[in-house]
Amino acid sequence: MTCKTLARRMLAMALGVSLAAAPGPTLAQDADPASMSDDQKLERAKVLYGEGVAALEGGDAALALVKFEQAYDDFAPDLHTFNFNIGVAAQQVGDCIKAKRAFERFLDLVPKHKARKEVQQRLLEIERSGCVAEQQARIEEEERQKAAAATVEPSQTGDNFDAPELGKRKPGDGEEPPTDAGPERTRPRGLLVAGAVLAGVGGAALIGGAVSLGVASRRAHELAALSSPGATGFPAGDYRDEEVSGLDRRGLPAANAASVGLLVGGGVLAAVGVTLIVIDRTGKGRAGSDPNARGGGPRLTGLGPSLVRGGAGAAATLRF
Repeated sequence: MTCKTLARRMLAMALGVSLAAAPGPTLAQDADPASMSDDQKLERAKVLYGEGVAALEGGDAALALVKFEQAYDDFAPDLHTFNFNIGVAAQQVGDCIKAKRAFERFLDLVPKHKARKEVQQRLLEIERSGCVAEQQARIEEEERQKAAAATVEPSQTGDNFDAPELGKRKPGDGEEPPTDAGPERTRPRGLLVAGAVLAGVGGAALIGGAVSLGVASRRAHELAALSSPGATGFPAGDYRDEEVSGLDRRGLPAANAASVGLLVGGGVLAAVGVTLIVIDRTGKGRAGSDPNARGGGPRLTGLGPSLVRGGAGAAATLRF
């Protein structure tokens, strides 16, 4: 089918009676659609349509595509038959993606039209050719290349192409050598954290020991009162009573053992914790005054429970 034959068919069936209305007043070609009346917009769309058909007859499908899209998008968005013209022009230009979208809009928005069968046939040809997938892949590749070009470092482009990289400068070029003391100031050191934990646990154990000591004292006073002679001359308590015997055999010894264990263990843990905190503060102050002193102070290398004779405690391993 020649371009002239195709153009005549498009002129005969695409716009129909709507563009055959009486022409309105003559307008400048660059008139703003927002300032035009509906009749003026229709007249302008008719002019653009005629220019598009003339361009298509002359073999300039690209210009025809521009005219048809301008008429449809700016002046006659309700005349969905323009999608047929846009699709045909885009197909001749080789823009399969735009042609497919225009033909699909035509089928969706123009339910009854004698060109529907031809549009369906054109869509089938586009699908069989595979040109949509090829063009889409090419567009995605171009976008990836643009994104990669946008991420090029400034030192590799422009006037700074020959400039030396800052990361390769050596100490002695007028700059002080970089130090890694920054992270030490932002992250808590191991000694400080361990010392704070041990001091906290030790303090809690001391409080618990004090409570246990009070309980043991109260139970001792209860046993003393039960064993003292009463008004009758006999003790008020009966050792055969399970509550009294349990208090003497289990209650008081347990309270005494808990008091001793918590007070001793809490004191040891608190002392170790305070020591670690002092070591950390002292070492950090020395490292701040002398850059070469970093890493020379004691470091906590191990922390865990430890079994000792008659109980348990905590063990800390330091490296000097």
